[in-house]
Amino acid sequence: MKKRIYLSGPISGHDLELTRKKFKQIQTLLEADGYTVFNPMENGLPPESSTHAHMHRDLAVLTNEDIPFYAIFMMRGWLHSKGCKLEFDVATAIGLQVIFEETGTEIKFA
Repeated sequence: MKKRIYLSGPISGHDLELTRKKFKQIQTLLEADGYTVFNPMENGLPPESSTHAHMHRDLAVLTNEDIPFYAIFMMRGWLHSKGCKLEFDVATAIGLQVIFEETGTEIKFA
């Protein structure tokens, strides 16, 4: 069974088309490495939905025990995003591995 990975990267305040492309590129790379990827840019909500609605949906997916994740992948710039920092905190609190795009390093925090 493929390991599931949650993709976390800055979205708010950035060009949505460029951001969507970057998320898709990383999703494609991770899938080539054998992961099943949750891409929050494809969370099922209309793009014009509020940040609150997107975060609510994404955190519900991240914490769903029925289909757990192996890891969270933190894209470049995550430290400058409130949403990414929240996803990081939740992911580490529930014991997910963390992979950082900047270094390619995988860390287990739990």
